Amino acid sequence: MTTALIIIVAVIVFGLITGTITMIMVFKLLRNTKEKQHFRKSILMDGIPAEATIHDIIQTSSSMDGRPGVRLDLTVTQVDGRTFPTIIETYIPITHIPHFQKGNVINVRYIAKGNERKVEVEDAYVP
Repeated sequence: MTTALIIIVAVIVFGLITGTITMIMVFKLLRNTKEKQHFRKSILMDGIPAEATIHDIIQTSSSMDGRPGVRLDLTVTQVDGRTFPTIIETYIPITHIPHFQKGNVINVRYIAKGNERKVEVEDAYVP
């Protein structure tokens, strides 16, 4: 085999390997995103209702389907009166922006997972 043929075969093999690795990573990322969205929806469907006070709201650089991404610093008040702090990132419809101001109380749902609580905002956008 000539040197040129060896180089061509090496480039083809390298391309196939990197293409395969890239496709595997893309499919894993898509699966993880789908699982996260399913988990968020399950919190909203089966979670414990509560109220949360907004201490801070910061717009992130992300958006989803035209809805701005925000980081909310909240204090969640459980039904029994106990509170816990949380920071969540979510997307809010533009029409709901007036409800998401410092000091406002919003409806959330949460689930307890061990010592950790996962919180979702009821009026947030979940695709």
